[in-house]
Amino acid sequence: MDARHFFTNQIPFDVAFDGMLAMGHRDPEVNAYVCARAATVPTVILGTDSPGLDTSVPSVVPDNRHFARAAADHLYALFHKRMGWFAYDESPSGDERKQAFRKRLEELKLPFADLAGITPGELIRTIQSQLKNHRVPLGVMCRDDHDAVVLIERCIKAQIKVPDEVAVIGVGDLEALCSISPVPLTSISPNMEQLGYEAARVLNRRMHGLPVPPVTVVPSGPLIRRASTGRLAIMHPALRRAVHMIDTHYSEALTLEQIAAAAGVSLRQLFLLFSREMRGSPHRYLLDVRLEHAQKLVLANDLRMSEIAAACGFGTTRTLARAFHQQVGMAPAKWGEKMRMDTSD
Repeated sequence: MDARHFFTNQIPFDVAFDGMLAMGHRDPEVNAYVCARAATVPTVILGTDSPGLDTSVPSVVPDNRHFARAAADHLYALFHKRMGWFAYDESPSGDERKQAFRKRLEELKLPFADLAGITPGELIRTIQSQLKNHRVPLGVMCRDDHDAVVLIERCIKAQIKVPDEVAVIGVGDLEALCSISPVPLTSISPNMEQLGYEAARVLNRRMHGLPVPPVTVVPSGPLIRRASTGRLAIMHPALRRAVHMIDTHYSEALTLEQIAAAAGVSLRQLFLLFSREMRGSPHRYLLDVRLEHAQKLVLANDLRMSEIAAACGFGTTRTLARAFHQQVGMAPAKWGEKMRMDTSD
């Protein structure tokens, strides 16, 4: 194993080995070396970006299409109505993610803005034009965490607020990079441990002369939500007041009249605002907030179900159980046990 070329382009000409895991590289010399060695030893390509080998060399790749769907669905759940794609340059993995992101937006009947491949000045002017013309926040999926941090830095420099005006999602979940970003970055985990394991498994079979599929796709990990998508994409001041009332008083026996009064609108106006801006009703949003908090408490496994029901505004364990069953198809305790087991695996 020699990783020096990744950082300094020092190619390990003097290293002998019987099998090779390789990735596409920006340096043509590194790619040429990989292609030459692949002619002499069994080789597996890790990732979508190939160093130039033909399709006879097997590859182990992350599920780029799932990354895109997860990003689009996350922004949609935050009620974004306009979304875009940003990548610093072109790459096969980026192209695959962009096309899948665009396709998912078409399914959701939402517009798509391509912010890739333009100068920093053009990028900011395009974003400012989107915000000015449409008066709604913009949700942006980036090819990876590095591009996402670049976008966040450029937005902040141009005094564009993240996530209030532009929400940003990366791919990679590089914890150090996500946390030191000017706004902590929401990112989708590529399940790197499983990618490495599958690549080694495929290479082992290839070194033993056993058949392997041309492409092995590894399911992605979870979307880790941080501050870069930490706000609902709603602009109407009365609706914001209603949402704030629900978010801060969900544990109480809230009535729709109380929510409307906090928002400063009539009940009819309240229902119209939720229907128009959030694709649902105030009762549906209140229930979703309560369920989200209940799920966190069930996973923590520190409280009795009666305590969780009271803490989340459900009142009784029966009401909590009914809401859980409607949402996830099983009782709270059973759901918590399944989720903890899946996480430990």
